[in-house]
Amino acid sequence: MTLLVSAFSSKGQTVTVTANHGDTICAGTNMFFHATTTDTSLRFRWMLNSTIVGGIGPNYGNNALVTGDTVFCYLTNAAGDTVLDTSNLHIMTVNASVHPSIITGGDSVCVGGTLALFDSVAGGVWHSTNTSVFTVDSLTGVVTGVAPGFGATRVVYTITTGNCPDSVRLRIRVNVPAGPLMGPSIVCRDSMFRIRDTARGGIFTVSDATIADIVFPNGGFQAYQAGTVSIYYAVSNACGSFLDTMMVSIVNCDSATSISNTAVTATGLNIFPNPNSGIFSFNYTNNDNASGLLMITNTLGQQVKKFDVVANKEYNVSSGLGKGIYFISIITVDKIITEKLLIN
Repeated sequence: MTLLVSAFSSKGQTVTVTANHGDTICAGTNMFFHATTTDTSLRFRWMLNSTIVGGIGPNYGNNALVTGDTVFCYLTNAAGDTVLDTSNLHIMTVNASVHPSIITGGDSVCVGGTLALFDSVAGGVWHSTNTSVFTVDSLTGVVTGVAPGFGATRVVYTITTGNCPDSVRLRIRVNVPAGPLMGPSIVCRDSMFRIRDTARGGIFTVSDATIADIVFPNGGFQAYQAGTVSIYYAVSNACGSFLDTMMVSIVNCDSATSISNTAVTATGLNIFPNPNSGIFSFNYTNNDNASGLLMITNTLGQQVKKFDVVANKEYNVSSGLGKGIYFISIITVDKIITEKLLIN
């Protein structure tokens, strides 16, 4: 059967073709052409450059069109042997895209530091998907760390040719220098506790795994027996290499000094009255008037109060703590003194 390009509308049937992206597109665009007519029982004959393509339905797709390609369709009767109408003609203009290469130069930067990124295909524009984490110079590709973060934030390099953009992306980690380890310095035996550092991605180790040991690599620990253990955290990132250390004392909370309403003096730390309503006095005795750190923790090992103290001086405390059992510790350069405190 031969179909005529020029046909006259019959029985009032007409066909119109629309293109999902118009007639000017970028190379590789998935194009879909849709024919519309009033009688859905009729057939369609799709033509690409006067060559029959596709099926007999109202849709035709192609992702390999080039400039000058023409797309239209005939509307035929149900048998396909009579042309009822010829659609409008789409003459395609296809613009080539310039594709950027992979981004090089690194994928991590320190807060406040810079990182120079590169792409072997010049002429593009850089941007950050979240400038609160890092910024990037749109022309040079120099990244500046703003706040710690890693994951969703990416740097994007885009090259646009005509109306055809193409881009590549790279996740950027913003690091911070390792800071002091954070977590409880006094923990009850047989309890779990967590130690953290602002710098992520490091490795924890302990000085004595019989006293406390790592149970989760992200800083989860289990206290086993009374004693003092050193916890180490080693990390290397864009800010440098660091090793942080923290001392944690494991105490036997069940056998701590019994509570009475008199001052406790056995270890040099005096608390009175004890029990109390959250308002109490204390001092600790030391022959050389040394300074120290007073820390109050709850039975979970969580720090609730701390301040600097000096030996052989009386302090009055209005703690504001709720009722329960707490532990008061005096930490000096050579020892830790811990006593139980009851607030009722």
